[in-house]
Amino acid sequence: MERLLDTYVARSDVVPPGSYQIRDPGAVPIALQAALNQAIERGDAWSCWLHGPLTWLLVCEMSLPLSRKRGTPVLQVSIYREDGQLKESGLWMTDPDGKWRRCAD
Repeated sequence: MERLLDTYVARSDVVPPGSYQIRDPGAVPIALQAALNQAIERGDAWSCWLHGPLTWLLVCEMSLPLSRKRGTPVLQVSIYREDGQLKESGLWMTDPDGKWRRCAD
């Protein structure tokens, strides 16, 4: 799942160019620690990015039923703001060209 999440970040505009990734959970800002700890406890993949004063925490899990139905990985991606609040959440999959797009269901 980590590779899929990395691909999602790389091939989407979820974080601006020039952002850098935090790989150490202890270095994730305090306001995001609760969401990060919940993700780790569930076994979800996570990715945290900084760009100036802005921070994005992305958490994802695989939707196995939709992945089986569609024949391709479907990720449930949740994006948290720097204050720890959920900004958005949705289902994403790649199209035949490898671009990520939001699923209708």
